[in-house]
Amino acid sequence: MRELSLLIRLRLRGALQIKGRRGKKIAGWKKVLFALLMVYLVGVMAFLFGGMSYALVSQLKDLGLSWLALALGAFLAAALCFILTVFSTQSQIFQARDNDQLLSLPLTAGQIAASRLLSMLALEYLYNFVVMIPTVGVYCWLMRPGWVFYPMLLLLSLLLPLLPLSLAGAVGYLFALVSSRFARLKNLIVILLSVGAFCLYFYFCMNLNQYMFLLLQRGESLAGVFRKSLPPFYHFAAALEQGAWGSFVICALWSVVPAALLYFLLAKGFFRVGSASGVKTPYKRRPLRESSPWAAVLKKEAARLVSMPTYLFNSSVGAFLMVILAAMAALKGEGVVSLMAMDLPAEASAALEGLLSQLLTAALCFCSLMICTTAPSVSLEGDKLWIMRSSPIAPRQVFAGKLALDLALLFPSVAVSAVILSLSLPLRWADIACLTAAPLCFGLFMALVGLYANLCLPRFDYASDTAVVKQSASVMVSTLGGMGLLALFIGGYLLLGRKFLSYYQFCGASCLILSAACGLLWRLICTDGVRRYEEF
Repeated sequence: MRELSLLIRLRLRGALQIKGRRGKKIAGWKKVLFALLMVYLVGVMAFLFGGMSYALVSQLKDLGLSWLALALGAFLAAALCFILTVFSTQSQIFQARDNDQLLSLPLTAGQIAASRLLSMLALEYLYNFVVMIPTVGVYCWLMRPGWVFYPMLLLLSLLLPLLPLSLAGAVGYLFALVSSRFARLKNLIVILLSVGAFCLYFYFCMNLNQYMFLLLQRGESLAGVFRKSLPPFYHFAAALEQGAWGSFVICALWSVVPAALLYFLLAKGFFRVGSASGVKTPYKRRPLRESSPWAAVLKKEAARLVSMPTYLFNSSVGAFLMVILAAMAALKGEGVVSLMAMDLPAEASAALEGLLSQLLTAALCFCSLMICTTAPSVSLEGDKLWIMRSSPIAPRQVFAGKLALDLALLFPSVAVSAVILSLSLPLRWADIACLTAAPLCFGLFMALVGLYANLCLPRFDYASDTAVVKQSASVMVSTLGGMGLLALFIGGYLLLGRKFLSYYQFCGASCLILSAACGLLWRLICTDGVRRYEEF
């Protein structure tokens, strides 16, 4: 038990801690900034799920179907946990960087498997509470349940995340078995599954309003769907609303039994699967080609991007979204604005009809901030950073190569989207210029922000690549900071800009400001960033 608790503490500490250079403590203001960013993200999620729960409970309580809000909230929480963990089980359980070290210690396979699962379960509790706290809070405020509701809620909230963890672990286990036999197809399979899951999630989000309308209009029939097709979530809601102990036991069994089976599989097969990832590609003799230093860094970064499916998916999702958005606008035509404003009042919808170019520009800028390969690029060097440091490559050339990879994703996606929109929508030349220049300037600025943030907040002691690509401080700072900056520009235009400048003038001024900021930030990277890089 002592070994297990120690493994769990080390795993969680490695997943959640934030370190400065050489393990130094982070300054107080940086911790405050990071905490504010997390509060902002949690607040947005709480507002989203709390508003959904309020709409459902207020409409369905008179029909005796208020439990649907609890069932839907539990289903969305489980789906969020599954999506956030299914593609990371491969790197956090079966191909973690410390697998070989742990396998050489006097530890049993059961202890290693339990530490992996319990560490991921602790993170799933965080994801689950982000959804369930606003959902259940609104339900309790409107329905005033009895005292039995609360102890049941506490126990089921601790048990229900076991189900998505079991499903994600089972998928990861099967994939580890397949990839150990077909190592060359491993990355392709992960990328295809990631893109497929993202497309399904994106389709669900785009049609969420229609699903909500059907739920309000056909509550009885959809209640039957939950009873037959999603029994764990139906019994979760039935146990809470009706105080049914039978439903409580059924929901608990749906959570505990799959988790026990997964632990048994991992305890029996962890050594075989965990040690089967050392497949090496035989070296083939090829003629060597000479290239400039920054181009050599670019090739190395591109090879790493392609070889890491999680890194590739997180970095290219913005480019994918941008092209999909342009294709949807091409299919819907000018009706795409009506689609965006379908839930707004008639006055607001009418006001948005003349803002086609502005809305598309804001959407493309949002997609461009998600194309950020630079935020984890320095940390991904890991314990091999000394190879780059000892090579005859100047730090500026290293930074230029890492930045070039980001631009190689940004420029083609913006160009393709601008061409599609210009050919399918009645846009002026000034609109096309704004649709092209604003996302490019915004994306370039965020790429520089991500690079400098990673130089200030590197992380080299990670156990899995997912911890750097998804959970590192530099990635969160660049992503959430980009969202805040975009909101600042949009708010500035809506509140102040329209009174003094036209849309084209404001867009041009914004591009000039961002271009100047890019120049200053690049100078900062070439001075303070070089100093930080040489101190690693």
